[in-house]
Formats: sequence, C-alpha cells, structure tokens
Amino acid sequence: MKKFKKALALSLALAMGLSLVACGKEDEKKTTEKAADDTTAPATEADSTDTEAPATDVVATMEAPAADGEAIHVYSWNTELGQRLDTHFRTRYPELSDLVVYHNLDLGGTSADYQTKIQQAIDAGGEEVPSIVAADNDVALVFAEKDYTIALEDAGLTLDMYANAYDYTVQYGTIDGTLKAMTWQATPGCYVYNTEVAEAALGTSDPAEVQEYVKDWDTFFETAETLKAAGKYILSGCDDVKYVCIDQKTSAWVEDGTLNIDQAVIDYLEYSKKLYDGGYTTGSGMWGATWNQNMKEDNVLGWFGCTWFVPWSLDPDAEDGSHGPNYGNWRMCNGPADYHWGGSYLTITDKCPNKELAAFVLYTMCCDAEVAYDLYDIDKDYPNNKLAVQNLIADGKGANEKLGGQDPLEVWDAAAQGISLKYATSYDAIFNTYADVASGSYNTGDLATIDDAVANIKEQVANAYSDITIE
Repeated sequence: MKKFKKALALSLALAMGLSLVACGKEDEKKTTEKAADDTTAPATEADSTDTEAPATDVVATMEAPAADGEAIHVYSWNTELGQRLDTHFRTRYPELSDLVVYHNLDLGGTSADYQTKIQQAIDAGGEEVPSIVAADNDVALVFAEKDYTIALEDAGLTLDMYANAYDYTVQYGTIDGTLKAMTWQATPGCYVYNTEVAEAALGTSDPAEVQEYVKDWDTFFETAETLKAAGKYILSGCDDVKYVCIDQKTSAWVEDGTLNIDQAVIDYLEYSKKLYDGGYTTGSGMWGATWNQNMKEDNVLGWFGCTWFVPWSLDPDAEDGSHGPNYGNWRMCNGPADYHWGGSYLTITDKCPNKELAAFVLYTMCCDAEVAYDLYDIDKDYPNNKLAVQNLIADGKGANEKLGGQDPLEVWDAAAQGISLKYATSYDAIFNTYADVASGSYNTGDLATIDDAVANIKEQVANAYSDITIE
C-alpha cells in the first residue's frame, strides 16, 4: 500500500480521537502505540544475533559548521524540543544559536492539524520553510515517509555517528533500508509499584523480589490472585497491559497486502479479559480520573510505565510543586517483558537551506554522548545513547527521589536492549486502536468470544482499508 493513503488514514483516525475503553468503564485520552515503517529495518549485526551491540566510545564525529551560513527553522508541536535545544545546543554553540529558529505550533503532536500546518509551511517555502520537523512516535513514520524528508546520510549523518543508539530506535527510524529519523530519547518500559501495597500483600518491596512476582505472565496472574485475596489490585485498568503485549509481535500487522493478527494481539485481548473477569483491576481506563486517583491511594500495586511516565505522569506533583501522597513510596522492576512507550523523532526536509547545520543539530541532540549524559542529568530525559547511560550509572546519577532513591537506569537500559521493532509498520498506531476497541467490547461481553474480538478487528480494518485483504 502506498504511503500517502496510509498517512491520510492514520491522520484522520488520530484526529477523530477514537474512544478506547479496554475495561468498558473509562475512555482513554491518548492515541496508541507506535507507528513504524512498512518494511523491516536493514539488517545489522545486532539484528542477526538478537544481541544489542555494546556501548562504544569509538564513534564517528561531526564538526560544528561555520557560523556564517543560512538560518534554519525547527518545527515542533510543543515546547519540549525547544527547551532541549536551549539547554543542550544553544549553550554549547552560542555562535550558532541565532541560526536555529524554533517554531512551537502548540498543537497535538498526533493531530491532523499539526501535519497540515507542516505541509502548508513546506508548500509555502520562503525564509521560514521547515528544515527540521519533529514527530511524535505515533506518527513519526507518517513524516519519515514523506517525499520532503531526506535520507539523513545525504546531510552527512551516518550510522557510525549513531552507533550508541539503542537498536530499536534505529529500526524504527529506518525506511526501506534508509535512516530517515533520529531520536534523542529512548523510552523503555518498566513495572512501577507502590511499596506499601507490596509489603502488605507480598511481604516485600525489594525490586529484585517483586520482579519474581511479575517475571512472566503466568506468575503475574498468580500474583494478581494473591493481591485480590489481600483486597488489592495488580493494575489499575485492564488496558494497562497493551504496550507490553504489542511489543512482543513476531510478525507485522499487514503481510503481502493481507491483514495479519499476530499472537501478541491475541495475548492482549486475552490478558485484558482475564484481568477484567478476575476482578484484578479497579476497572479504570488509562489516563482517566480513577486511573490517576489510584496513584494517590494504596489499593493498586503497580502500573506499566516508562522513562517519561515515572518522573512526569506517575502521581505528578501539584501545580504548587507539592508532591503526591505516595512520593518516595514507589519502586520499579522490569516486569513480564521488554517494551517501549512513546518518544519523539527528528527529520530533515529537502527544503532546508543549510543541511550542514541541520545535520549538526541532529548530531548534537541524538549522537553526542556528552549531550546525552546531560539530558538525563539535567532534564531526567532518558537518552538514546548506551555510552551515556553507562556513564550515568557509573557516576551514580540515576537515584530518583520519587522512587525512594532507587536508580532505575540499569532496569531501563536492560529493557531498551531487549526491545525489537523489526515487525513495526506504519499501520500500527491505528490498528492497535482497533484492538483496543475490540478488547473493550470483549471484556464487557458485547463480543462473546476471542474469535468475535478478532472478527471485530478485521471488520474495523475492512471498513477503513479497501485495499487490504481480509481473510
């Protein structure tokens, strides 16, 4: 299927804000899962052995360009990238600062409006034409597949410079064997839990010991029963398992033009149903009021979170800066499987009047190990750089007050090295949404069987994509 039709379908679906009700009780506020390219990323040594290459200090470097070139314009949907540029690029290269102009469009990163505004700016050309475009992970491939985004090697960025990036981010930013998007952040997942609940129901809150209670799905559900007997819940909502499940795919959503339902999708439907029927959650929906309120109480053991979830979404501070009631009572472990959640990618456009400078911005933010180190040390933004993470761990920089002083870096590093996105496609964000819809109806009994839930996914795809074969 050609990229333009897929991009349009994804844009429209995300703009509509489909209701996601995996437990049948609360709507989800965020769009789902990653979008990626149609084809598997180019084979690398790490791909062939399923072992991530170790961190290395032997990488290709890039020199700063002269400060007499043309200005470039960086476009994003919010303030985050602008803040990162201020802290980590402008302070290092003040002579280049005025040549890098930031545009915050103040729109939803996955919205059709953002994509439209970028396209309009590209078409308009002129002095403020986008040179660098930021893309939320859910639609990163929509941008990376555009004709106006270039192969990064054409701007001088090589894989040797990106050697310390986690493999899954390289796979994800690669289109038809060509790297077209880089990211400064990695977003590996974890299971973050309430120590008070753990002590009350499991008799321990030690991360290594709690990991044994959630180390695989069979054990996870045994622990859910133990928690239920103690009047507690293992998760807040049934849909909390979706990111963990979906990243275990061993095949793509669409293969040779035919819809393919991977076992990981079946697992998501079945695990969510088991949570629902077993009464192992409070019945909340992700991002809903109950889901957030549960973080302030002592009735739910844990949440599947990630590198940005822990500092900013887990029982967040109040507007006055005061901490939530469970601040310091959280710890984290790996959970049943390695997975990721979220991220932001950067692309360079063919309209860029100073590709040397644009490439240097991406190199600085996404490849430079010292910058990556500071991303976490200053901003608590987990870097997409294995060497920087190794150095942060060695320097004891990971201790987190919200986690009672626990250092989460080793858990996240191990998880990031275990993630594979070889089977990600640009269908993923919207098709995962279809799975959410089917899951909600299956949980509540509106769909009687797992076969009915699968049929529902197929029906949703058939209604939206006339050129995909449904068997």
